[in-house]
Amino acid sequence: MPGLTPTRRWVTRAALGAALAGTSWLEAALAQGSSGQALPGGGKRLRIGMAAPNTTLDPHFQSNAPNNAVASHIFDALVTNDPASRSMPGLAESWTAESDTRWVLKLRQGVRFTDGSPFTAEDAIVSLRRANDLPSTASFRTYTRSIKAMTAPAPHTLVIETDGPDPLLPNSLSRIRIIRAASRDATTPQFNDGSAAIGTGPFLLKQYTPGNRILLARNPDWWGGPLPWDEVLLVPATDDGGRLASLLSGDFDIIEAVPSQSTGRIKENPRFQLIRGISSRVVYLSMDQHRDVTPFITDRAGKPLAKNPLKDVRVRQALSLAISRQAIADRVMEGDAVPASQLLPKGAAGTSDALDVPAYDPSRAKALLAEAGYAEGFRMTIHGPNDRYINDAKIVQAVAQMFTRIGIETTADVMPWSVYAARSSRSEFSFNLGAWGVNTGETSNPLKALLATRDAKAGMGASNNGQYSNPELDRRLQEALRSMDDAARNRLLAEASEIAFRDFAILPLHHEVSVWAARQGITYATRADQYTLAVGVGG
Repeated sequence: MPGLTPTRRWVTRAALGAALAGTSWLEAALAQGSSGQALPGGGKRLRIGMAAPNTTLDPHFQSNAPNNAVASHIFDALVTNDPASRSMPGLAESWTAESDTRWVLKLRQGVRFTDGSPFTAEDAIVSLRRANDLPSTASFRTYTRSIKAMTAPAPHTLVIETDGPDPLLPNSLSRIRIIRAASRDATTPQFNDGSAAIGTGPFLLKQYTPGNRILLARNPDWWGGPLPWDEVLLVPATDDGGRLASLLSGDFDIIEAVPSQSTGRIKENPRFQLIRGISSRVVYLSMDQHRDVTPFITDRAGKPLAKNPLKDVRVRQALSLAISRQAIADRVMEGDAVPASQLLPKGAAGTSDALDVPAYDPSRAKALLAEAGYAEGFRMTIHGPNDRYINDAKIVQAVAQMFTRIGIETTADVMPWSVYAARSSRSEFSFNLGAWGVNTGETSNPLKALLATRDAKAGMGASNNGQYSNPELDRRLQEALRSMDDAARNRLLAEASEIAFRDFAILPLHHEVSVWAARQGITYATRADQYTLAVGVGG
């Protein structure tokens, strides 16, 4: 790709010298042409400190927030989400449901990929097929599962036929980024080395070193209009203290996921500001409900249990009763969280008014454990990341202490997201921390991904790592996904939610309040999906 610096050339004299001198990797990365906001010739560079690293530039390989946020800088989608997760025109200017199973999308004309090739319906068809068929992952099949056929009666007209009613198809299309048809057979390594990372998005890729930094240049021909930044530097800075220190020292213009215990330092410094927004992310605990013997639970003596206690609803309820969600919100999150009863706060589409935040009742929890045959408790390990969600390691430790108080001797084991994500997706853990950004503004998306019976071919349960399965939930969800009537669909989704949370399928903890910090003069339109997108940054 013209203009892309190959990864192997990243060990420059400056970086090598810094490393030999004991300078941190972050300082070395920022020293390479990143000494300030101004660029030669009067251009402007925006420097963003990311809380978690992306793991790929392949927009169809693995769906998680860091990957999707980075991909959104390079690739567009047919439908885009505004900051409140409402569907808006993207590469598709409009879409119409001509019947319950036939959608017609009118695509933008005059759009070009950054290599100069024109965007047509063929590129959209190739992208949607690749997202659905990529053999190495089912991450995006949740969004493409209903597509039966696609045709292009004209270069800028796309017709999608679904195998049944899919009222939320436009919302699902917002999750799939569009690549060139010429890259249909490109491999994930080819996206990561930049040769296939060619989109129609607001920026084009200049340099990429996994886990170190991403340098983007403004796409002057982007259909969305002019942007204030000539370059954008995305730097993963997973250490909370280091990320904040780099902002305060002037190395970053804006950082995400400011830890609650650090907000006072920002408030006291007139050169900086806090930017807050309520997110749609629900933080929850997932449990192995599939294996008869689960690997990280033993008796009090450390011997494997003959049966998996998490398969007993009384044990799952006891664990829920042992958690003080308000204490986590108040003390661990220091007020930057709202206790959760379900996937979205009450009142959102597909939520149930009958579900309240679970009570904190350790006495009742102990009684339920005894009733289930575990009066003496057992030993358990909770796994979680230590650099992905706000205060993730502290949440894991707090929950472990709460479980220990009811007789379940619990150990917290946290690790970097780069390690944790792969292990979690393989369902290696018995009990672990998870989170889901409900970016569609309604509950069918997380119900499909987190709670539906796992079926990779159908795109169901792709992130159901505890492998919970309930036929009644599946039935209501499938009926909801076929309903073109909004009221009926939301009622069915609410019923599915009630089934899941009364069965303690997962244990919801809280909804995050997102906090960014930036230098004065920077503005940011906060997003419910918590993405930090350069197109939303002003200044």
